[in-house]
Amino acid sequence: MQNVQVRSPKKYCPDQTYKEYLDCNQFKIILNNFVHPLHHKQWNHQPRLTEIKLNYLLTIMFDGNLVQEYCILYPNVLRIGIHNIQLSQYQIKKQSFLFNNNTCYLITLDNDILLLFKNEDVQLLWYYQMKEFSILKLFYLKFQLEQQLFQDFYKITNKKQNNEQLSAYFINKQQPYLEQTFGLLHESRHPAILQVKGIYEDQSNYIVVTDYYEGEPLFNALINGLQLNESQIASVFYQILILLRYLHDHEAYHGNLNALNVLINQETINMEIQVIGFVYYPFKQSDEVTQYWDWVSQFQYKSGQFGQIPGIHCDLYQLGVLLYMITFFKKNVLEMENKNDYIKMYIKYMSDFRIDHDLINLNIDILTGRIQMKLEMKTPNENYFHVFSLSQLDFIRKLLCQCSLMDAISNQWFINTQQKCKSQNQRQGTQNLKTIIEQREFSDEEQIKSQTKRNSVQSENSNEIDEYPIVENLIRNIIDYEKAPCKTHHC
Repeated sequence: MQNVQVRSPKKYCPDQTYKEYLDCNQFKIILNNFVHPLHHKQWNHQPRLTEIKLNYLLTIMFDGNLVQEYCILYPNVLRIGIHNIQLSQYQIKKQSFLFNNNTCYLITLDNDILLLFKNEDVQLLWYYQMKEFSILKLFYLKFQLEQQLFQDFYKITNKKQNNEQLSAYFINKQQPYLEQTFGLLHESRHPAILQVKGIYEDQSNYIVVTDYYEGEPLFNALINGLQLNESQIASVFYQILILLRYLHDHEAYHGNLNALNVLINQETINMEIQVIGFVYYPFKQSDEVTQYWDWVSQFQYKSGQFGQIPGIHCDLYQLGVLLYMITFFKKNVLEMENKNDYIKMYIKYMSDFRIDHDLINLNIDILTGRIQMKLEMKTPNENYFHVFSLSQLDFIRKLLCQCSLMDAISNQWFINTQQKCKSQNQRQGTQNLKTIIEQREFSDEEQIKSQTKRNSVQSENSNEIDEYPIVENLIRNIIDYEKAPCKTHHC
């Protein structure tokens, strides 16, 4: 978890409006109608984002106490004294009442806490800033469903803002740990995570409204015959690894990484990804995890990790499963029935899915020449779409054997693919494209990191691996790198 760096916020004059009421029993009795004597939810959530949205001295009531405290609002976190309150776990309401012929303006977070404001303008300022992180109502009154892009994911328009185009994906309310998952989404700023505009609910679903995105799950694309070259596959997996590092740095993880939750847009030359379908909870070592594994087992390959405390190590293993699936995606899978229901197809596919380590080793032996191919034998790429190189197959083995996150990011496969792309471009004399890093929006923190990384590169021949030159070379050469594997150098 990163240390919170408080910027020097503008200090506002103390709100003296209710100071004379702090010791007034009659006033406290009225406020007790709005809040419980003890709060029910945890108030120890460390802010992941350091942006200070508001910083006021307010009169507040919680746990039976009426006090004045500085209240600092971060994205999805309200800090009151020593307490850090995650807003996404609350319903936030604004109310008012009369006391001594004066209108008192307040905001409640369920029945746990009450904030008092000197006038309606300040109340509304805080209300709209906080409410964007709570669960919202009346989705269908505000938005119009325009088009289903894929299962549970829609193009929508905002009826009240000039038909602004957005995306929305529906999440079944039966999914566990949604409060913590929504908190993570609200507090994440990464180019591979769709920026959340609001989370709504209807009777059966939560509806996550995000920036507009056109694309499809990787599984859907594979079923429909998508063939990727090695550079494209490497760039997709490198982007996922950089996302996992971001999550790890913020003491989080994805929790349900699979081919339905990695989205790609084939219309972009960059093969940019978005990742959805998070299932996150900050488990401690003694916590019960049966509910978590019961849910994700519908979508993930069952391994020896089932029953363990989930974390980035589980994401890395499922990343290995995903790379194995893509690498050895059988061409006869394209003949699967019920192509209109990709979720059912995926569940059926995963029920029959097995990782065959002998198959990995056989293809390694063929590529290295340890096994002399007979005339009737097909090359690895003739049997499968995406068998390209030894380092690719070795990377699968490492992910499935629980390599570390940093070892995965610095794996030889990315270096080899980068070098092959560079050689290919030199032969073809192609022009450079803008990198994915330059095209996508980063937070201030990520921009600084990006610039620092770029400045640290000593030379093109440096043996040290750096994420941005590798992504740059991988992405730059996607449309230039040949789709067929190298027939003479299986590195």
